[in-house]
Amino acid sequence: MRRTAGMLAGLAFLVPLAATPATAKTAATTTATTTATAAVTAAKTSAAAAGKREPYANFKIHHVSYPKKAKAGSKITYSFQITNVGPHSADYYYIGGILPKGIVSKLKWGGPKGTDCLWEGREFWCWPPPILYPNPAENQTDTTWLTIQVTLLKGTRGTATAKLGAITYDVPTGAENLDKRQLKELGIDGWITTRTVKTKIVAPGSRVYVPPPPKPTPSRTPDRNRKKGT
Repeated sequence: MRRTAGMLAGLAFLVPLAATPATAKTAATTTATTTATAAVTAAKTSAAAAGKREPYANFKIHHVSYPKKAKAGSKITYSFQITNVGPHSADYYYIGGILPKGIVSKLKWGGPKGTDCLWEGREFWCWPPPILYPNPAENQTDTTWLTIQVTLLKGTRGTATAKLGAITYDVPTGAENLDKRQLKELGIDGWITTRTVKTKIVAPGSRVYVPPPPKPTPSRTPDRNRKKGT
């Protein structure tokens, strides 16, 4: 059930400035097709299946931080945590969400050391390294976190709406590196859980209180991502 180091190495190829050997490009491209965007699509299409049985792991989305108002052209910082509430451990999951419209094509993010992320379209999903346990023992954890900072375009108006949360897959041992088609053929279900947050966009020059961002944890690893594709 645990995602292998080889899979994460392939994902790293998609992150700007990440160094990936040329010999791994083919594997990285294959892996890319089954990462964040594929996971989101499969998770959405399997919503009906979710009603037939419960997933191995369920997530609680909490400690969500975001501004209620923001100026056009300014930055919006989202920070949140997900906790595995069981009944089983989660080792094949993603944390991230659907970003608002009207933002520039570059963002900053922070997460636990070893996290990799991919941004395609409006979807931004990350692969944290730790397994999340519903009843963690010593040296285990049930929670992970993510911070995302986006920049609004100067002409963006209305409301910036984002969906923050997690995706989990019920992947049995030995199926960690299967692609989307193979997962579907095996009947492996995916579930997506998100929380919608809204920020009202006001014109430049307006007075807006911006709360300070949450204090980073010692394991924070700031990085940047550019959007892939169009």
